[in-house]
Amino acid sequence: MQVTIWLLRDVVLHPRGYYRLARSLAKAFPVQVVGRPLPPVEIEGPLASEIASEVWEQLCSIPLSSSLSLTFSKRWLPPAPKGGVVICNPIGFLFAALYGVRPAVWDIWEDYRANFLHDPAYDFFQRLFRLASWEILSPWRGMAYAYGLAEYAYARLTPLHRSFFIPNAFVKVEDAPPLLPSLTGRYALYTGNLAEGWGLFEVLEQVLEQPMVPFVLAGSLKSASIERGIRSYLRRHPAWLWFRSAFVPYPVVQNLQRYAKFIYAMYKPLPHLRGKIPGKFYEAAALGVPCVYPTGVSPVWDAFWRRYREEPDAPELYWSFYEPYLLEGISRALERSKQRG
Repeated sequence: MQVTIWLLRDVVLHPRGYYRLARSLAKAFPVQVVGRPLPPVEIEGPLASEIASEVWEQLCSIPLSSSLSLTFSKRWLPPAPKGGVVICNPIGFLFAALYGVRPAVWDIWEDYRANFLHDPAYDFFQRLFRLASWEILSPWRGMAYAYGLAEYAYARLTPLHRSFFIPNAFVKVEDAPPLLPSLTGRYALYTGNLAEGWGLFEVLEQVLEQPMVPFVLAGSLKSASIERGIRSYLRRHPAWLWFRSAFVPYPVVQNLQRYAKFIYAMYKPLPHLRGKIPGKFYEAAALGVPCVYPTGVSPVWDAFWRRYREEPDAPELYWSFYEPYLLEGISRALERSKQRG
């Protein structure tokens, strides 16, 4: 049976949607991934000349597989799904209703209501619209045959007897030489969303206090006001490099992480963040790279680092440890959807 993964507003090569879910499922099923095309990446900063161009090209190449296909969807309505549908965004329930299909799995990436209530990225009207949309979709959210949980904290959002836990554990996506060979082990790194809730401006304050440490920024930029704020800091630092894009290819991010001096993860302890174990934690722990995060504000974060700081080979840090549970959960959901037509 074919599996269609609806990433919808997310890019087709999303770190969880493609490099974790799709590549694992393609070991057992033909998989189609539907999402947005990759946006361009602009490279800025005094350190731009340090990039190894042949490594950059290698890291930006699109991986191909005979059992895994990519569909770039620019329209608001995705193409009709083939086989069982895995939804990675709650808006997918609306499209499933339009096509008259019942999703096999909803892979839950956020505590959406808490996110809409507390994330400082939203203004009043954006917050109101998202909360209203969340409530409008409530009759459909229980339709899935099974639920994948990226965090234990999401267990209260789903029927537990139909749920399975698959965290954003580390998955190796590249094996290239350093993208910044002359800076190996020397630069501080920020990856992920360029957002207040992720501690972006606290990081930039720390960066200015260490002018002799090169700074590399490779995150998802979605706001003109955030960009202006970033530039106001970078112009005061002598050695920086910015991979500016709405989405930086995940192999690029992982290569930068592998060869960094340390990784910033200054998340704010907001209600929708403090109970999560960020994928960046798994990445830093598995790669053995120091991670700078706010201690003493989240028992979950502190417990993670007490357990894994000195044990990069711990099986629980790796996606491969959880992959059998994913395949089992998906197979059960597809079988139920097949039985019930």
